[in-house]
Amino acid sequence: MKKLSIKEITTGAILIAISIVLGVSGLGFIPLPIPVLAGTIFHIPVIIAGILLGPEIGFITGLVFGLFAFQQFAGAFPWFVLIPGRPLIGLAAYYSFTGVKNLLQRFKTINPITVRSISSCIAGILGSLTNSVATLGLGIIFRVLGGTYLENFQKLVIPAIPAIIAELILAGIIVPAVVIPLLPVIKREMYYKKEK
Repeated sequence: MKKLSIKEITTGAILIAISIVLGVSGLGFIPLPIPVLAGTIFHIPVIIAGILLGPEIGFITGLVFGLFAFQQFAGAFPWFVLIPGRPLIGLAAYYSFTGVKNLLQRFKTINPITVRSISSCIAGILGSLTNSVATLGLGIIFRVLGGTYLENFQKLVIPAIPAIIAELILAGIIVPAVVIPLLPVIKREMYYKKEK
């Protein structure tokens, strides 16, 4: 793990604190009358942590999300469905942001703000999708609702599609709105050398 600056440590602490507040208050989970029980905004600080602070802090913030998901829904789903996918959100966000950013920077005509906008939007969407696919996928693999794999798919995924789409849209809007102004401030040394 690379050495973190004071700004990065502070930002990480704030994002983890936001995650804890979302978990303790229950605001991170939006109750829904479907088998998955809730939609979430909890994934957004995890995605932001992954993009701004790297895969390690994104992983830790995702683990906090997973632990609160387990605490909230332990009676309905086992830990091996609720926890493992959540840390992957931060990893997916970091690597997708970095990959898209590096790809777009090859085109010299695209300005840095547009690069950050597109990269963070895609990372937000892929981070959100990672949460949905990993958690629901584990639910299907372990057949948490009993029955066949197909029955689990029909009971878990089909009713959750509107919530998944809403979470993707929220992440695609909120993540760039936070990342675009914060990234150059937090990563000032790295960013301004490359952009000038």
